[in-house]
Amino acid sequence: MNYTELIPTELNNIIVSYLAPDELVTLLKTYSLILDWNTIHEYHFGKYKHVSLQEYLSKLGIEGLISKLRLPYTVDQLLNLKELYLTYYQLVQVPPEVWNLTNLKALSLSSNQLTQVPREIENLTNLQWLSFGNNQLTQVPQEMGNLINLQELSLSNNQLVSVPPEIGMLTNLQKLYLQYNKLRQIPPEIKRLPNLTIYQ
Repeated sequence: MNYTELIPTELNNIIVSYLAPDELVTLLKTYSLILDWNTIHEYHFGKYKHVSLQEYLSKLGIEGLISKLRLPYTVDQLLNLKELYLTYYQLVQVPPEVWNLTNLKALSLSSNQLTQVPREIENLTNLQWLSFGNNQLTQVPQEMGNLINLQELSLSNNQLVSVPPEIGMLTNLQKLYLQYNKLRQIPPEIKRLPNLTIYQ
C-alpha cells in the first residue's frame, strides 16, 4: 500500500521532508486515516508545534533556504532580517523562500545567472534598496511597480530590451541604474519620477 496517499495534500511535503522512510511508514501505520495537522504537531514538530500550518510552511521554506545556500542565520533571524546579500551564488533562479522575507529593506541578487525577476517580488513591500545588477535578465515584471518604498534600484549589466512603465509608480525612487543593457526605449514615466536624482 502507498501510505503517502493517506496524507492530506498540504501536509505531504512537510512529512516527506522531515521523516526518514521508516519513520514515515511507522507514522502512517500508527495513525492510518485519522492523520491530521494536530497529530503531526504532536508527533514530530517539536519547537514548531504551537504555530499554524501556514506559519510552519513558511518556516520550513526558510530552513530549506538556509540549508541550500548555507546562510549564517537561524530561521527566526532570517524571517526578521532587514538586509540580505545573495551575490556570487551562481543562482539561475531566485529561491522562492526569499519572497517570504517581508521585513527586508535591502536585497542584493547581483552577480548571479538570473534571467528573470519573479512576480513575487511584489511581496517585499518594505524594500528600500534592490539590486539585480550583473545577471542575464531579459525581462522585469510589472509587479515591481508595487515596491512603493524603493529608493534605489539597480538593473544594470543585464540583457533587458525594455522595462515596464510600472517602474514609473516608484515615486520614492531616488537612484535608478539601467546602464549596460540592450534597451530600445525608456518608458517616459521614468522621467517623471519626482524624487529621482540619479538616473544612468
